[in-house]
Amino acid sequence: MLTDINKTIERIHNYIYANDGLDNYEVLDELLKVFYLKTYDEQHDNILLLANSEADLLEKVQMLFTCLTKNYPTLFSSDDKINLKTGTIVFIMKELFNISLSKLKSDVKGHLMQRIIDRSYREGKGQFFTPAQVVDVIVKMINPQKGQRGCDPACGTGGFMFAALENMAKNDNIVEQIKNVDFFDISKSVVKIISMRLMFEFAVDSPNIKIQDSISADIPAIYDFVLTNPPFGSQGRITDKTILGKYTLGHNENGITLSSQVPDILFIEKVLSILKDGGKGAIILPDGNFENPSSKYIRNYLIQNSKIDAIISLPEGTFIPYGTGVKSSILFFTKQTFQSYDYDVFFGKINQLGYTFSKHSKTLYDASGNVMEDYSRVINAYQNQVYDDENFVINISDIIANNMNLSHHYYSPKINKHINTLIGSSTIRLRDLVTVESKKQKIDPNDLYQYVEISDINSLGCEIINCSHMYGSELPSRASYKIKENQIVVAVAGNSIGSEWNAKAIVTQEFDGCICTNGLIVLNAINCSPFLLLHFFNTEAFRIQVKKYRFGTAIPTISREDFLDIIVPDYSNEKKEQIIANMKTVFKLKAEIKKLLTVE
Repeated sequence: MLTDINKTIERIHNYIYANDGLDNYEVLDELLKVFYLKTYDEQHDNILLLANSEADLLEKVQMLFTCLTKNYPTLFSSDDKINLKTGTIVFIMKELFNISLSKLKSDVKGHLMQRIIDRSYREGKGQFFTPAQVVDVIVKMINPQKGQRGCDPACGTGGFMFAALENMAKNDNIVEQIKNVDFFDISKSVVKIISMRLMFEFAVDSPNIKIQDSISADIPAIYDFVLTNPPFGSQGRITDKTILGKYTLGHNENGITLSSQVPDILFIEKVLSILKDGGKGAIILPDGNFENPSSKYIRNYLIQNSKIDAIISLPEGTFIPYGTGVKSSILFFTKQTFQSYDYDVFFGKINQLGYTFSKHSKTLYDASGNVMEDYSRVINAYQNQVYDDENFVINISDIIANNMNLSHHYYSPKINKHINTLIGSSTIRLRDLVTVESKKQKIDPNDLYQYVEISDINSLGCEIINCSHMYGSELPSRASYKIKENQIVVAVAGNSIGSEWNAKAIVTQEFDGCICTNGLIVLNAINCSPFLLLHFFNTEAFRIQVKKYRFGTAIPTISREDFLDIIVPDYSNEKKEQIIANMKTVFKLKAEIKKLLTVE
């Protein structure tokens, strides 16, 4: 039955796309109208099956839809209509003739709705959609129970609350639990989708659903659980001083109201404010909130006002099929007025969610035909306290001592074991071996400069291979440091830092005097050979430390302080001599090859 329904939905979708020219959201809206019309007909006289021609079928469809708008004024306005071509309506109805929608079980209807919503939002309004796999992780870890009350203050298409309802009801009647969940969203269209879905799946035509901006709305602290994936990003910053004034996180550390704040940060406080004492919250947030030094005040607020239960790191491509590539994690916490600073926080890492991380995502299967996912392992580790290198616990006191950092990679046992092997009786920090070029070059708009970007460096060859000739007026604002022969430049910003592609190079005579980007740190070797340092920057020992300390989502960065705190192995004198000799030979051969290639 399920396979047949999936194939039917596939045919209907393809037909609409090919013939009606609607966008993803419009397709969803029209499909919902048709499904509810068909369900309404089945619950009454099945008059659509009595149609004796296509013209008669279209007439009956119109009559039924008029009845729908009259009987369900909260779902349809009087001027609503089915915005599909007549041929498309006929095609859809014929496809649905052999399916009795009203007789389908609620879980099958739920699958049907999820499939429609998934297809419609995958390339459409992704801000409303959270992948079902991520919803499953959150609901299973929060484990909402029968009789508890929950909500999603930015519910989108309602995935969290529908999954919570299934978990609450277990094998009981799910309809009895619907009164215990509230749906809130600012979008009238999205709220309409949820209302229609509740009517379709459970014949509930008066759900607890409200169109509202939850950030500005007053919501009582009545909830046992709150699950949400709020809008995030700087484009939708909140600037209303009246709204910001209501939030602790709408003020700076001196109590002065901020000029603006991103909504996801205010949602952290909103979730906490509407939970009962002892209530549990789960919220998806960009990784910057967990690790950026500038976001420490957010983490301090959380530690002061809640018990942090878990941080689950999501794969980088989690939301790519739904319109964004922002690296995110899930924050789980319990509201409590009495604070303890002696408890363990669970850190988990999901690598595979069962689908490809691309715009046109597909389900991933292994050789045995099983869906390739490891989030079940993370849930099991959390629930049964079975820990490993990717799923572990850290005491909150240690987190407080480490600048309240809540990033998974910072505490990763795998990373820290590797680093600990480098720490010996004669530990050397990078700061003991280098000085840093910190004076920025004054730029004259009329002078001509040679400018080096990170992309101008061959990271594997450890050499600068290009520069751009630009007037000062053309240089980007990041043009900062004048570099000299024998200095070393290393990338401290960008997606490649901490990988084998981490840019690094020794400045040769050809590029002496160039201006480089501030995405590079410029080093002078003072207590060792620059060739020894260059070798170190090519090693896993260097890369893994950068992975620990880097932060940021849009442009990963490692701070200058953390970079200089990196541990350098204390090589023996014999080893040092060998490394330096080898590196010098490599660069000598490169110079000879270049000379041969340029001989006319």
